[in-house]
Amino acid sequence: MSEDIKIDLVNYITGQIDPQHKAGIEQWISEDPAHQQLYLELQEAWHAALFAGSAAALHPEEAYRQLSERLGISAPARPKKGYIRLLVAASAAAALLIISLTAYRLYRGGKTENPAFSQSIYVPVAGKKKLLLKDGTTVWLNSGSVLQLSKGFGVDNRTVFLEGEGYFEVTTDKKRVFTVKTRDYTIRDIGTIFNIKTYTADTKFEAAVMEGEISIEGKFSRADKTSKIFLARNGVLKINRNGMLPDKPAVSSAYIDTTAVRIVKATNIEDYAGWKDNLLVFDDDSFRDIANKLQRKYNVVIRIEDEQLAGYRYSGSFNDVPAIQNILDILKETTPMSYTMKGDTITIRSKP
Repeated sequence: MSEDIKIDLVNYITGQIDPQHKAGIEQWISEDPAHQQLYLELQEAWHAALFAGSAAALHPEEAYRQLSERLGISAPARPKKGYIRLLVAASAAAALLIISLTAYRLYRGGKTENPAFSQSIYVPVAGKKKLLLKDGTTVWLNSGSVLQLSKGFGVDNRTVFLEGEGYFEVTTDKKRVFTVKTRDYTIRDIGTIFNIKTYTADTKFEAAVMEGEISIEGKFSRADKTSKIFLARNGVLKINRNGMLPDKPAVSSAYIDTTAVRIVKATNIEDYAGWKDNLLVFDDDSFRDIANKLQRKYNVVIRIEDEQLAGYRYSGSFNDVPAIQNILDILKETTPMSYTMKGDTITIRSKP
């Protein structure tokens, strides 16, 4: 690996990459699975060093030094002036890949010589990827997502791990159930079509079934009990990680927190996978979650300076909008907000 690649990789991971170098390092990451794995490992190392000792205290100088030394850079990089202000806004986006590697290590049981997951597919921010798996299943991955295939996939099992958003057209195999593991839930299926959204930075987990039926297993309340929810065609399961959903719940169980879990029947179920065709859908989403979607789609950093504004909720859709400013201008019509854009950083403020 050249010295220039090492320096660009450090700057990319730490959010300081120059615009003229950004496309090149993203291409380098995506062109080789070994590059993707190195990127994931370095991303985790950066995050661990940055918040060493306390999640409330940032240590950028030490984190830079450790990351640079790990890559053997002769002149270690240093944080740019004013970087801390940007770091807070970008931390949610950075967490997308950090959590995927953490889960990967949990599932492999800490044994580096015999990982449970043998292959990782990473999709850069603002990208999409279509895959044909060994068992014949078609998968679409959305921006900033990671899909990891289990060892022996398509032969001994059909288990994958997802961080981000994935659309699955599962080939029927009654002998081997298709299983999607996420940070919090396990989704099982024999042969159907469904979409899973499980970005760590978002407040909601979401599952939508286009055809067939799936089961979602996990803890749906604070009670230490695992339970299962079945979801059929046109069904959508929404789980708020913050513990509250605004509408009346449709799930009742001793082990399900009905303030945070909701099942609805969708009129236009395909909208939940519309991202494959550049459709951007807001379904009772908070402004914070909308900002996360826009960051992933347009590869920008969005800072919302008013927490009350971040809690506003919206429903609607945008079809193949080329510029983020078009969406923000429409949101301004119903929201007391203004925004400024400097480079790839957008700052949103409340209007008095």
